[in-house]
Amino acid sequence: MGGRIFLGFLIIVTVAILFMIPVTEAIYDYRTDVREDPFTVVTAPAVTTGNMTLIKPIYDNDTATTAFSSNNTNDSPLYAAYDTATRELEVSGLAANSTRLLTVSYDVDALSASAAVSTLMDYLSWIWFILLAGFPAAAIAAIFMGRAG
Repeated sequence: MGGRIFLGFLIIVTVAILFMIPVTEAIYDYRTDVREDPFTVVTAPAVTTGNMTLIKPIYDNDTATTAFSSNNTNDSPLYAAYDTATRELEVSGLAANSTRLLTVSYDVDALSASAAVSTLMDYLSWIWFILLAGFPAAAIAAIFMGRAG
């Protein structure tokens, strides 16, 4: 009986360790690339926003992945709006009546060429979860039914 309890404990510890592996973050990192697009943005007097059309669409329309840098020290660029149909990005916090080189970095789809791999990545988090939920139940059942080792 003590061996069964130890094997059950070992299974629970193994599943806990496997559960801590950041699978969803790894899938996201595999699916996306960071792209940087430089734009020359000119603002008129009393205008503190600028628009630019991104080269590629933002992955999953997740505008939280956008980051900005400007060579104008008076700028504090911030995300304002994004049009998914035209890929037009509006940035606020720019200095009025200035010209700057504004660099936008954002996540793009790295798997656009392969629909099969993209579909697999869509379901991989669920597959991982089902394995983590099913493994301990099956293993503990095997231990207590006398079919394990």
